[in-house]
Amino acid sequence: MVLASEKLRPGGRLAFVLPATALTGSRWRRIRELLVAGFFVDWVVVSHDPRNRHARGGLPGRRFVSFSESTRIAEALIVATKKRPGRARQPSQTRFVNLRRNPDEPIESMALTKALLSVSPSLPDGGRSEVIAGDVLWGEIQAVDQADLGGEPWSLATFVQGRLAQLARALGERGVWREGRRDFRLPVAKLGAGWALGPYEMQIKNPAQGLFDIADTDDPTRNGHPALWHHRSERIRTLGVSANARLTERRGKSASDQAAMLARAGRLHIAREVGHAPQRLAAVLSDQEMLGVRSWITLKQRKPLRGADEALCLWLNTGPGLLLRIMHANRPYLGRSSLPHELARTLPVLDVAALSEAQRAAARELFEDLKHRPLEGFARLASDRARRELEHRFFKEVLGYSASAELEMLAQMLNREPALTTRH
Repeated sequence: MVLASEKLRPGGRLAFVLPATALTGSRWRRIRELLVAGFFVDWVVVSHDPRNRHARGGLPGRRFVSFSESTRIAEALIVATKKRPGRARQPSQTRFVNLRRNPDEPIESMALTKALLSVSPSLPDGGRSEVIAGDVLWGEIQAVDQADLGGEPWSLATFVQGRLAQLARALGERGVWREGRRDFRLPVAKLGAGWALGPYEMQIKNPAQGLFDIADTDDPTRNGHPALWHHRSERIRTLGVSANARLTERRGKSASDQAAMLARAGRLHIAREVGHAPQRLAAVLSDQEMLGVRSWITLKQRKPLRGADEALCLWLNTGPGLLLRIMHANRPYLGRSSLPHELARTLPVLDVAALSEAQRAAARELFEDLKHRPLEGFARLASDRARRELEHRFFKEVLGYSASAELEMLAQMLNREPALTTRH
């Protein structure tokens, strides 16, 4: 991408197929900044096709969430025009295309391209238009002013239903959740503003740099410090969890460094990676302070407030909380979201510090009431009775909103999303 940027003449165009993480990943930030500064980003096209072709007859296997013939990761197609001198500040739109299905044949690709080019060249900012070729609804186009893009995640490519992306943007950026004529105003802040994140996996168990050895056991009588390691859907089923691993100090490592790392333990843990179809929890609260390893990132309050852990744990497992997580996270595969430390710090979440003591007390009571209730996978968000109760009671008892119809509508929309229902 950098080489193409250097060699391309002003007015020239480039088209790249890149991993979908290029749109959201923290390590791709400088590429996004390069594109916004030096190009008019014309098109960003992604596929949400859940089909999977197994290898056969000499053909490699592939997933149709990619554009490459033999790739299994999610991909994005970016088309951009290099800016001419003196026109760098010319207003321009970027169009995000979310495909429900990837074309199978060249003739389908040609028809789809013609349909895309026939859409009005001046959609309003935030406007959406369906893409129809023949009798087939291929997906949606969303337009956004390029000035609104930058190094931050380009998250309009997250959902095949553009309405969900609009809801997530309004909630994450302005704290407004709008359904119909009703506005729900919620305090929203970046996760890293109020919470310190636990250590990286390599700092704990890496063979060379790690300070600890780890045993995969939930036996509380084993020696070592409790830890939360694996995220197995058949075992992690409730909001409240116990340790499933033990950490022991590695010989030859600094005792003061080991003690300092253990001091970063906490009770609240956010899932680093989620396979939405089988897995059930986006965050859990452990029965004692411990460190999260690999599958979990430990969160510790910068300014301790009673009930804040419970309130944030509940929020992250509601439909609106999950909506923001999916919108903000990486999408390495369809049906999965990855939230490394760099993205977790900037994840927009409910600002539980802005809640009153009475609201946080209500969150504690609600958590105690529900912490042992098994939840179903996110693919059953709309039919899971325990999660429906969690959402409705959290909004009513903690936030003070009666939002039953709106929560049900959001749950139904999310359960129509391949991002939640696809299992690879």
